[in-house]
Amino acid sequence: MAELAVAGALALAALVFLGLIWAVVSLVFSIVLIPFKLIGFLLRGVAALLLVPFMLALGLVGFLVFGAGMLLFLVPAFPLVLIALGIWWLVKRGRQPATRAL
Repeated sequence: MAELAVAGALALAALVFLGLIWAVVSLVFSIVLIPFKLIGFLLRGVAALLLVPFMLALGLVGFLVFGAGMLLFLVPAFPLVLIALGIWWLVKRGRQPATRAL
């Protein structure tokens, strides 16, 4: 029974030692690799800035393509839009004062 306790203690000590070695190695690698990560982040930002004009062009093309389809679906609602504009004009026209102060 004592042999199992000693083996368990040795296994625990080995796991603690390996965890400590792993932590030190990962800390060293993270410190060594920080400049390369920063350079990668910088290059990704430059690539994103270079893609902005292409994204704007594709967005404009998409707006024209899908906007035309949206206008086709809005054609049946055109009389409702005209009625709403007429009501808005009548309400706005009625806001003028009836008499003027001298």
